[in-house]
Amino acid sequence: MASLVWHPVEVALLDGTLTDGTVTLRAVDGGDGSDVFAALSSDPTVARWTRVPWPYTRAHLDEFLRAVKVWHSGRTDLALAITDSGTGEFFGCMGLHRVGYPDLPRSAFLPDEVGYWVQAGVRGRGVATRALRVLSQYALDVLERPRLNLQTKVGNEASVTVARRVGYQFVARVPARDVDDDDVDHDRYVLRAADLEASRSRPSVSAEPAHPADAAGTATSSPSAP
Repeated sequence: MASLVWHPVEVALLDGTLTDGTVTLRAVDGGDGSDVFAALSSDPTVARWTRVPWPYTRAHLDEFLRAVKVWHSGRTDLALAITDSGTGEFFGCMGLHRVGYPDLPRSAFLPDEVGYWVQAGVRGRGVATRALRVLSQYALDVLERPRLNLQTKVGNEASVTVARRVGYQFVARVPARDVDDDDVDHDRYVLRAADLEASRSRPSVSAEPAHPADAAGTATSSPSAP
């Protein structure tokens, strides 16, 4: 069987950072390994709602960091650390995956798909909402993506809340039986520029529900994740 040939757009990797003044996004690098491992090896909640493996081992971390190098050198994906703009404290990870890829039939791996997780200690503080808004704006405006995809496992109400606050619109519930490369049911959401703009006119909410986890899609923490 012939292999697929991708034609992704050129991803403008961040030489600096993206920020709203409260949270800052920057490219993940090897120096983030200890923070990623500390968060994911001690909290099964992220794995429950994403494709992050559990138990999370050093081998999983090494595989993730190798994947980040491939993604960034190939200009196909962005893997970003979410940090405090003032202190640099590590909050979690966010990614934009398969930039410019084609849609594949019966696949749970979507083009231009956003995934994220934040560590337990900062959940409910609006971190995920802020970071998602910053990355979504960048992807729509700078990378000129016509729409972004986001998926949540059925039951992950906290991530649904985050997505809706940024303007993501529910599309469909996709049962596992309808795809060939995943074994759980997902809810799919999309965001276009008009949706993001409309979300800015809604009353702001300072906090997110701390239950069950600010983690959406299949997240940026496993090489198999979008």
